[in-house]
Amino acid sequence: MSGIAGMVNPFENILLKSMNICTMADAIRTRGPNGTGHFISPHAALLKRIGSASASDGGPTVTKIPLEGKTYVLMLDGIIYNAEELCTELETLGCRCSGSSCQELFIYAYIHWKEDFLTRLNGAFAFALWIVEDGMLLLARDQIGIKPLFYTLAGTTLLFSSEIQGITGNPLYETAIDIEGLSELICLSPRHTPGSGILKGIFQVRPGHYLIYSKEGVKNTRYWKIEIQNHEDDLGKTLENVRYLVVNSVKRQMKSDVPLCGLLSGGLYSGLITAIVANNPALLHSNVYNTWSLDFERNSRNIRQRNYTADSDTPWIRWVCRRAGTRHHYIILSPADLSDSILEAAEARGIPGVPGYDNSLMLLFREIRKDYSIVLSGDCSDEIFGSNIKASEHFTSGKRRLPWASNVSEKISIFRNDLIELIKPYEFIEKCYEEALAEYIKFAAGAKRLKMESEAQWFSLYWNLPCILERLDRMSMAFGLEARVPFCDIRLIEYFWNIPQELKRLNNTDRGLLREAMRGYLPSDILERKKSLFPHCQDTDYEAKIKTMLFEIALDPASPVRNLLNMKTLESMMKQQQDLSKRYTSRSQLYGWILQLNHFMKSNGITSF
Repeated sequence: MSGIAGMVNPFENILLKSMNICTMADAIRTRGPNGTGHFISPHAALLKRIGSASASDGGPTVTKIPLEGKTYVLMLDGIIYNAEELCTELETLGCRCSGSSCQELFIYAYIHWKEDFLTRLNGAFAFALWIVEDGMLLLARDQIGIKPLFYTLAGTTLLFSSEIQGITGNPLYETAIDIEGLSELICLSPRHTPGSGILKGIFQVRPGHYLIYSKEGVKNTRYWKIEIQNHEDDLGKTLENVRYLVVNSVKRQMKSDVPLCGLLSGGLYSGLITAIVANNPALLHSNVYNTWSLDFERNSRNIRQRNYTADSDTPWIRWVCRRAGTRHHYIILSPADLSDSILEAAEARGIPGVPGYDNSLMLLFREIRKDYSIVLSGDCSDEIFGSNIKASEHFTSGKRRLPWASNVSEKISIFRNDLIELIKPYEFIEKCYEEALAEYIKFAAGAKRLKMESEAQWFSLYWNLPCILERLDRMSMAFGLEARVPFCDIRLIEYFWNIPQELKRLNNTDRGLLREAMRGYLPSDILERKKSLFPHCQDTDYEAKIKTMLFEIALDPASPVRNLLNMKTLESMMKQQQDLSKRYTSRSQLYGWILQLNHFMKSNGITSF
């Protein structure tokens, strides 16, 4: 993969300011460790960090094509999986594009179809297209937000970057956080409203949207909508279509000029990807498919001590590996590995995230990157296949709050009372909920309202999916590793959206339709295995280390987060004994999140609010 960044101003000459592009290049260096391509002109300074030698980089550097009296300059972070089909369609229109890179295809497609060409793309991408003579910049992201793209206006200069640090590091931007950003952090973190950059004036190009900046100003447009249709396929046809789409999506994303590997937990999603890859060895760059998993020291003992009925991933992983003929690698982390990497994960993500999950995934990706530049992941599959049962129960209960924000009381209690009164957290959450419901009308073509039974599916797609993809991208690209998500194929999303919930739960079973469609690829026991969450450290030493780190922050009067906290409440909470009855120690996540919030404020020069 690659990283892109730039600054454009259609109103004035910015050549003297273009030296600031160097700080932006440094901020995205991990996204492309093999060098930098750039384009400098009076009104635009653009750059692209070059990733691996894989064709997924979209091209070797910035692509510049003069055609029909205009000069098109394009930088692409990502890949399109239907490049062959797009090229064929263009050639029928008289465009000679055989052998063209993805970046060149983007330019040719734009010339023929303008912004409508985005609706023809199937891939993971974020790109910037600068048309020199028109003084116009086009920024766009893929339909579901697999690749990131931030932007802000500094006067009349638009700054954009694959990483938020690419903007905050530019002297033209003055870093600050307002009440809206702080509300996002306290009430919604690790999620955030789609399009929010948390910091004042910074936004993300939203999934399925494009942005145009010219002398006419900034224009945001949604280019992707799901067509609401009655699902008319019978059960047999539905199973056939699901099987084809799942297999074809994996096969498309297997194609690479370099060896790739995969994550394997022994669950349904990662097991299916592994089985499909193993059934198509001709598409692999190497003869053996390597898989990876993560676990923690002493986890099995800690689980037994807490009397959990846990289902270890290890035997299931071995079963899949034996059947598929793969070579598996186990990464075992200690409490010290986890605690020592909390701030590094916050740095990689750019904002406070999910301590324990983010950094363990980051450390796994660091090991994978030593041998591979591409990894296949089954992440986000629940959001695609409509399998969020907890959320479904929440919405059908009639509650008018986001299910993942319904237990924020403990987090709220550690902040100053006057700050909470200013934020009004429950009112803010209610506002976010209502805004998301209103957004559905813009997303679903022909829809007049969102049915209550569909709310869980909508909020999973609208909120959960982009945030999980962001986590996956940040943790992998911290080391220049490209993480592909085969089940996040736009065709699967569009097909599953219109399948009735009772059919998705075929045989009254969670993910029942998918299980039945893919029968034969995995043994029945694995195919029907109960979902297991991403490994989480159960070691009490981990929480002890986190509390020690937090005590140092809490006692330091120079810590910026101290100005936000209710220190008496926090100190009282930290003196309490660890609750060993909890399977997932939420307190350690909260303590780690405070550490990350402090680091976020400190690294961005935010000393108070």
